[in-house]
This record gives sequence, structure tokens and C-alpha cells, in this order.
Amino acid sequence: MTVLRRTGGIGAFLVERCLPVYPIYLALWVVAVESMVVVIGHSSGPWRPSWDTALKVLALNAAGAFLRMVDDQKDLDYDRVHNPDRPLVQGRITIRELRVAMVPAALIALALGAAVSVWTAVSLALILGYSLLLWWAESRVATVRDNPIVNLIAVCPAQFLATGFAMTGHPGVGDASWLQLAAVPLVFTATILHVELARKTTRLADATDLRSYSQVIGPTASGALVLLFGLFAVLVEVLLTTPWTWAGQWWPIAWLPLVAAVMPGLSAWAFFVGRVSVHPRGLPTAFVIVFYLTILGQGLIYH
Repeated sequence: MTVLRRTGGIGAFLVERCLPVYPIYLALWVVAVESMVVVIGHSSGPWRPSWDTALKVLALNAAGAFLRMVDDQKDLDYDRVHNPDRPLVQGRITIRELRVAMVPAALIALALGAAVSVWTAVSLALILGYSLLLWWAESRVATVRDNPIVNLIAVCPAQFLATGFAMTGHPGVGDASWLQLAAVPLVFTATILHVELARKTTRLADATDLRSYSQVIGPTASGALVLLFGLFAVLVEVLLTTPWTWAGQWWPIAWLPLVAAVMPGLSAWAFFVGRVSVHPRGLPTAFVIVFYLTILGQGLIYH
């Protein structure tokens, strides 16, 4: 392992590990959830950004920084072997610095959440607390730490909590039923699972990489799950927003989420028919952005 000269401490760490993807992705997550809730809650008008939107985006980014610091610490042993260029592995930042920085990141997230509502702050506290609980579980339960499928399942509650967080505050949930609201996190969690599985699906899995999904369930099953999660997210979204009941002349935009479903199909075609060795990663990442933008489009034209 090469130990490099320290370069910028926590600021450089966050730039390297979070930018530019995190701010874009987390902002789209919030606005897409708000837009979807506007539609299923039968709002009196289209979605528009509010101060609550901005505060939630900032709070989720602060929480995201906290989670990134937690992940890099709990994955340190794994990263020493499989990701030797990470800042913590190379000594460009220390565990102590990360733990010190976690405190203001959590306080900022909670303060921003509290500015929206009590429930927003509670949701954030649950997200942060669950990440620490999972860290504790991984340090003591080998199956949770080393089996990627079990670990993936264990992470899902955090995704549900994050979507629930985005549903708090303005614009509110309108007259959406509890069943509809409970289904919204399924859309966003399935989208994340689509990306996460694609990231570690390959026909060339390193036998020493116990966290490869292909190593545990095989590349065919792993690739199939990538496709199914992407299609499932789109299907549930369309069933919840029922664009056929309100789209009218705006139908080309209202039905755009279905177009996003082409992208998981293209990824699956490349992996199964094109026989590429490593599952495409760019397309699943692009799918998240495109899919969330199509949900935003629905919210903007809902009437």
C-alpha cells in the first residue's frame, strides 16, 4: 500500500468521495419524491419547489456526507484489498478526523431537517442512527458483513427511511392512501438496487471478492435481478401515478417513465446478448437520473 501525503483533510475527502454525483443524485431524489406525492395525493396544482425542498436537499446532502464517512470506515479492511486508492486506505485522512467530522455533519443535517418539521428531523435521526446500527452489526455478525445479499437487504430500511424523509414537509401527502404512501419507497429502493447490483455483476468475479453478487448467486441471476429491479421500479411508479386518469394533452410527458424502462433493457441486452464480461454501469446510473427526471416531469405538468 502506498501512503500519500495528506491533501486537504475532510474537505478533500468529501470532494473526492461525494462530488459530483451525490449532490445531483440526492437533489433529484427529493424532488422526484415530492413530485410523485403531488400526483398520487391529487394535489390541486402541479409540483413547484419550495423552501422545504431546498432545506431537505441540503439536509440529505449533510446526511449523505455522514453516511459516506461511516461507509469508508466500516469498509476499510475490504478497501485495503479491492479499493487501494481510497483516501482512508492511503492515509490521506484518518479515522479520527472522519469521526470528528461526523458530529457537525449530523448536527447540520438535523438542524436543517428541524427547520422543515419535527418529523423531518426524526426521519433524519433514524437514518443516521440506522447507519450506526448497521456498522455495529457488520462488525459483529460475519454474515451481515461478508454476504453481499444479506448486506444489501440490511441496507434497504435506510433507503425506505430516506424516501419517507423526502415525503415530510411541503407539499404534503394530500389524500394519498397509506397503501399508496407505503408503496412510494418501493419505487426508489428498487431503483437503487438496480444500480447497486449492476455495480457488482460480472462474469469475471474475483474469487477473493466475497462482496460480489455474481460470486454468491452467479452472473445470470445477478444480471436478471438488475433488469427486474429496474422494470419493477417503473411499473410501480406508473401504477401509483395512473397517468391515464389525468394526463390529457400532456400525455407525452406523463408517460415518460415508461420510456426510462428502455435503459434497463439495453443494459440487460448488452450483458446477456452482447456477452460483455462486466455488466454496464453507466446505463444504470443514467437510468436513475432519467427516471427521476421523468417523475419530476409528471409533477410539473400535473393538473
